[in-house]
Amino acid sequence: MTNKVLRVLTLLLQVLAIAVEIGICTYGIIIVEDPSESYPYIATVVRVVVILLVTIAYYKTSVSKINPGNLFIISCLFFLSMTELSILSYFTKLSGWSFIPPRALVRTVMASQFMVHFSLIGYAMQYQTNEHSSVVRLLLIGLAAAAFLTVLLPAAQEVSKLWDKKAPLVTLSVLASTAMISHLILAFTETTKAAALRHTATILMIAGNYITAVFADMLPFIVIGSALFSIGGFITMVITLRNSVIL
Repeated sequence: MTNKVLRVLTLLLQVLAIAVEIGICTYGIIIVEDPSESYPYIATVVRVVVILLVTIAYYKTSVSKINPGNLFIISCLFFLSMTELSILSYFTKLSGWSFIPPRALVRTVMASQFMVHFSLIGYAMQYQTNEHSSVVRLLLIGLAAAAFLTVLLPAAQEVSKLWDKKAPLVTLSVLASTAMISHLILAFTETTKAAALRHTATILMIAGNYITAVFADMLPFIVIGSALFSIGGFITMVITLRNSVIL
């Protein structure tokens, strides 16, 4: 019962975050005076829609009364949605409205990015060992580590400058690299093409997410990162719908 309540609550919070992000992006695109400044909102909408589609595919095929779903996957999808709250920083500059204090937003985005990669690393470890009893313990360790790093590391005053500081950037780079290597190993050790492809899609999503986060103010990198993320997400969605499995 507790797992079911937690799963439903997580999904509701994720849907709420996605609704806020899409609403803000839509409003930002409408009121922005210079069309060239609308790219952060457009790119965010693209990525958020991809996250939403993958989430729908996963809950439709892999979560039921019998199967509560994999906590690492649910965590990854939730925190991916939370990372996109970074668009609030651009919206505040545009409109002057602030829904979340800048420092709180910076810490939220930082913790969410860390948890995305902790979740993917944890999933890879579980996938290799096929040990399901340790999922909750590993996830709690990841949450504690992400919270500790978020409080410990220095942070910028705004999200767009978050990864300009060396310590957060190095931490994110190490986590992203570890997650990519973990799924690259799994991709080469899989016995079926579909299984290898789903890990390759995960690598594309990790790379796309990293690029769009670190190079948030550079249009070419935003386009490349969003494209990689979207391709990986689309492949993941298709494989999930066909095989009732994600990642």
